[in-house]
Amino acid sequence: MAFPAARRAVILPGLAVVAAATDVVSYLGLGHVFTANMTGNTALLGIGIATGKHGAALRSLCALGGFVLGAFAGGLLPSGRRLLAFCLAAEIVPLAAWYAWWETVGGPALGAPRFGYIALAGVAMGLQAAGVTRLGVSGVTTVFITGTMMSFIVGLSTRLHGDRLPNQSRIGHFLQALVVAFFLVGAIATAFTFKYHGAAAVLIPLIVLAVVVPAAYVLPPVDDPEGG
Repeated sequence: MAFPAARRAVILPGLAVVAAATDVVSYLGLGHVFTANMTGNTALLGIGIATGKHGAALRSLCALGGFVLGAFAGGLLPSGRRLLAFCLAAEIVPLAAWYAWWETVGGPALGAPRFGYIALAGVAMGLQAAGVTRLGVSGVTTVFITGTMMSFIVGLSTRLHGDRLPNQSRIGHFLQALVVAFFLVGAIATAFTFKYHGAAAVLIPLIVLAVVVPAAYVLPPVDDPEGG
């Protein structure tokens, strides 16, 4: 199925900002836990277990559980031209609840509210990961960018000696670089926003999704041969 380059360039870098912003707020405000990057979060879970820091381990476990739940829900959505739009629209719900709850409580409270925040963010990131994964965009992820960075670097180095990876193109390299760059920019912007405005940083992924969801709906990134 085709995934036109122009639509990729609008949608996927924006989703990288969403993931970066969610991870930064979670790390800075919810007890040094990742809710988008499950590789790092799994390592933190192991560290918490090994060092006897049960609170840290439980926070990581909540993030993992939320992510798995969100990814599973995203996998249940029916295939079609607007699959990504539906996944991202669903992602807005837990992120909006996250922001509203944070504002109501008045901060990243300890105890049950904190675990609830973590789980909600994990669900949102699982939904996003499921949507992008089901599109099957070669060499690009938006939630965990290690794979995207690796594909970009290896693809670029193989081109230097006249070879290339399967399904790799110059447009693909450009998109991968955009995703990595936007992830970094999103992390920096969110960290500054959180430093000076606290929970308002959660508005960054919500604002970006408010742009990306209509784009994914009006310009579906895949063509469904069955007319879905």
